[in-house]
Amino acid sequence: MPTRSRAYVGDVACVASFGARGTLLAGAGASIHRFALGTDGARGCGASGARRVASAAVFEAQGVRVHGVRDLRDGETCAVWGERRVRVMRLRDGDGDGDGDDGDGWTAETPFAPFAAWVHDVRGIADDDGARGRAMAIGFSDNAVELWRRDAEGDGWTRAERVECESRCLLYTLALSASETWAGMTVAAGTIFNDVQLWCVRDGAVRVKCVGHEGSLMRVRFGEDGDVVYSSSDDRTARVWDVPENAMDSNTCVSVRPSAVLAGHVARVWDCVRIDGERPVYATAGEDCTVRVWDANNARGTETLEQGVTRRPQCELAVLRGHRGRGIWRVCKLKAFNGDVVLASAGADGSVKIWNMSDWTSASAGQKDSMALHESVTPCPDGKLTSDDAADSTDIEMHEEPAESASSKKRKKKSKRRKSLFGPNDEYIRAVRIARYGVIYVATNCGILYRVTISSKGAAWVWERVCESASPLMSMSVERTDDSDVVAVSDLEGIIKIAHISCHTGSCTNLISFRASETRVLMDVFLKNGYVFASIVGGVIKCWRRDEVEQCVFTLRNPYKHRILALDYSEELQIVAVGDQKGNLCVFDANTKADDLVVLAKKWSAHEKASSINACEIHPGPVFMTGGRDSNACCWSVSGDGELVLDTKWTAPSKASVLFLSATANGDFSRAAGFRETDFVAYSVSDQRQMIRIPCHAQNVPHDVFMGDGDRIIFVHRYKTSLHISMRWSEQDVVEDKSGALWSHGREIHTIRFVPPPGSAENAPLGVVSGAEDGTIMRLLYDATRRDGARVYSPSDICKHPGGRTVKSLSIYKENDHSYVLCAGGAKEVLLAFRLTWSRDKTGAWDFKSAALVIPKPEDKPGTRAWTKGCGYVEPRAESDQRIMDVATYARDGEMRVLYSTSLGAVTIVAMSEINRAWRMISSLKHHSCPALAVDVLERSRVWACSGGTDGGIAVWLLDDAEVAAPVCVIERAHQSGVNALCISHTSDENVFIIVSGGDDQTLRVQEFRVDDASASPSRLAEFKFSHSSAMRSVWSDGSRIISTSVDQRVKIWDIASLDARLEIVPREGVVTQTPEPEAIDVHRARDGALTLAVAGRGFELYDIKT
Repeated sequence: MPTRSRAYVGDVACVASFGARGTLLAGAGASIHRFALGTDGARGCGASGARRVASAAVFEAQGVRVHGVRDLRDGETCAVWGERRVRVMRLRDGDGDGDGDDGDGWTAETPFAPFAAWVHDVRGIADDDGARGRAMAIGFSDNAVELWRRDAEGDGWTRAERVECESRCLLYTLALSASETWAGMTVAAGTIFNDVQLWCVRDGAVRVKCVGHEGSLMRVRFGEDGDVVYSSSDDRTARVWDVPENAMDSNTCVSVRPSAVLAGHVARVWDCVRIDGERPVYATAGEDCTVRVWDANNARGTETLEQGVTRRPQCELAVLRGHRGRGIWRVCKLKAFNGDVVLASAGADGSVKIWNMSDWTSASAGQKDSMALHESVTPCPDGKLTSDDAADSTDIEMHEEPAESASSKKRKKKSKRRKSLFGPNDEYIRAVRIARYGVIYVATNCGILYRVTISSKGAAWVWERVCESASPLMSMSVERTDDSDVVAVSDLEGIIKIAHISCHTGSCTNLISFRASETRVLMDVFLKNGYVFASIVGGVIKCWRRDEVEQCVFTLRNPYKHRILALDYSEELQIVAVGDQKGNLCVFDANTKADDLVVLAKKWSAHEKASSINACEIHPGPVFMTGGRDSNACCWSVSGDGELVLDTKWTAPSKASVLFLSATANGDFSRAAGFRETDFVAYSVSDQRQMIRIPCHAQNVPHDVFMGDGDRIIFVHRYKTSLHISMRWSEQDVVEDKSGALWSHGREIHTIRFVPPPGSAENAPLGVVSGAEDGTIMRLLYDATRRDGARVYSPSDICKHPGGRTVKSLSIYKENDHSYVLCAGGAKEVLLAFRLTWSRDKTGAWDFKSAALVIPKPEDKPGTRAWTKGCGYVEPRAESDQRIMDVATYARDGEMRVLYSTSLGAVTIVAMSEINRAWRMISSLKHHSCPALAVDVLERSRVWACSGGTDGGIAVWLLDDAEVAAPVCVIERAHQSGVNALCISHTSDENVFIIVSGGDDQTLRVQEFRVDDASASPSRLAEFKFSHSSAMRSVWSDGSRIISTSVDQRVKIWDIASLDARLEIVPREGVVTQTPEPEAIDVHRARDGALTLAVAGRGFELYDIKT
């Protein structure tokens, strides 16, 4: 029964540039992956900007992970190391350009024998005749370096020399300088004493000690010239050390202080690199999942932590967010094909992301062929307040008259009142909209509409008056056509003006004006598909045709009476969707001649905590996309009973509001933008990263955003008396990567399940869903026929646990050949349900979509008083300690039942009420007085179940929908401690089933049960003591074989042998998984009998098992 690893998604432990421009190597698990940035350079500027073109397994030795990779010879060969092993990999001819589709482009040379110490770094050096690729230096954790030379035949390597440092100590990290010769090589050793020692390989003597870190060293590296050392530490800082001139040639050891201290991360720092340019910068990566960019010139001179913290506002240029999970482990710089310097980052979420550093280092910002961020400021027209530096607020002393009984002294209060920058006669911006690249429309309080265009050289902005109104303008909307911009503005008197402005000449070709409402009640105006919509106080919307404004087409009224902030209209579907300021969503039927539209569906508090809905879009289906200030972007559909049902929800990182949305052609979220505190932030949803972040100093100022393809984006906002425009734009076509990025949870995965494709689907992929410690439920696709490195694809989040807590268990219930129900249980006893439906897209490819069925809100339950040392009694936190530990599903009378166990020992059966979107109680199974860790169900003519607790006992149940049920059989002390894994399975005998269990005692146990009507009694038993070397975590069985996994990182396959009067467990095969701390497995059986195995822990790995 051969077992072969087919894919691994987990921590990316290293990244390095390789050969020519735009090629990157990354190490994940026991494999390396080669990426190409593409000829468009870094315009993707994210994980999607790097295309994976080849992958190869490096270490056959089981359990060895790749920790580092280094180019040895100009993109032809590389050295890969991990733990105590090193192996040289060579690209086959024709595969060095990074454009091939062959996943097997690597040739692995004979591996080195395991070393006695861990390998920290490898460097290629020139041979005696100056040739590269035939000699290399290897640095070890015992503070020694060895020289290895390639054999004359070219098939192997021989050690030529070993040098040990005079300071014999253990190292946490080590780096070798980029020396051309062995004699000139310098070693930077990060010791366990928190200092960095520099020594030469020619004599092993320490010449320089870099002293100052207050925590363990995570990484050291040399600058390109070897005269600078960069270090990162768990003291949350990265430090830069200048090597004194001629210090390595002296006979004494000197101590140096850092020349720069980069302090700003809120967790340990894992890597640091310098990127040169017209403004050199440092980039650091930390466990807080951020990449931070620092001004190298401003950071220079900070020698202590206090100085680094004090100067942080002047040094920290940007905080790049895009990774998630436990942290970012490595960064490296490389050049794209267009010459842009980009930064690659890799971390625990399994993704490699590309960041364009030209935003901070290049002077090409604003050029038409550059994707660098260009920021410009243009003043408002004359008439505004002339002073830009007026104080935003001032302290005003307020006097309060004393009460009769109070003291006669006056009490003084201080309050903050915002003092307006503008006087009653000053002109200022009330609304701003971006029509297209280089064209912005501005409406002011003086009733003037301006067209602001960028000059031909891109260096200045030109203001032109379009039209004027006698009353202040209040809102504006823009609709683009091929030849013109259509601009609608509303004023305080209730008048709407519609201007048609030529794109070629900039002149107004047509101007229409009409009264839409009474004075001072017209709030907003919207242009949608040739129609004009006016939002009036009280939640009223009136609609006119854009070219026929004499008669109102229809009126709709928000049943919740709140002001409408977002609107979309589909002329094809004849529906209108609106969102109001209290988070309510309504859909109206516009396919009627009635003056007042009828509500098709509505959802009270569609967004949490009555947060306003600021973005609303209608897509085919129909599907309604909304974004709100609760940080959520939601997809809704209309159920048969006229209710709006939440299908999917995406939550913006760091609780940023979602005010703008864009979607793909398939109707999936692609990008979202909004405010996080007072900064404007845009996110790429498809590859989970932050695209841009711009300080705005306030949220309620007029602003707008325009998103193009790829990372092209324009943001404009008013600050004080100026208009600030931030652009990342290129007029060249942006080629987006259609394969998408690969990423995962970044935290421990507790559960994983396969979603089988329809039986009639040819060459359809397998669906995979997983739940993790971060509270997210993820989905992706697995296709074994794809090339290595591309078999796992199309990742996305299904949902996040409502309480943001752990998802412990998943179960799949089959409704029909195309539809499944996914049930998820986790913290706070929250049980979620989603419908997963397989379908084909326009290209004929199979995929499955998710729709939410039940998402209950966590119920806080009071706890008990607790004693805290030094604090006495403290008030308990209002939250439930009960959490769902395991979930199983089965059918009864055509209806889905869910069996789940909890941490307080409750075992419960519930059924889903799809109409009410809630669960109803069916049965309570009473037995366990301790946490029930695992449950499983077997469907036969009767439904049998089993449950296991932390006391080692196993209970067997007959599920007959009794309100309260007792077990039909209990096996006390089946295991010495907790029963972590259970599987109940058929056998060839219809009257017999087996229960396979595994526990903390490392014992694999098979118990046979004989069924007699409504009772089950134990019969034969088989046990395998010490089946694993640590606690077992998960088991699977089909009645004849068992697959088990354990904390020891082993996956083992067993046979169940029936020998007349006894059972026997026979070991067959075992592998060491690349997944650390494995916790869950699932198995899918294909029609040909082949098995696909998923092993999940910190990441997950997929295997093919041939039977």
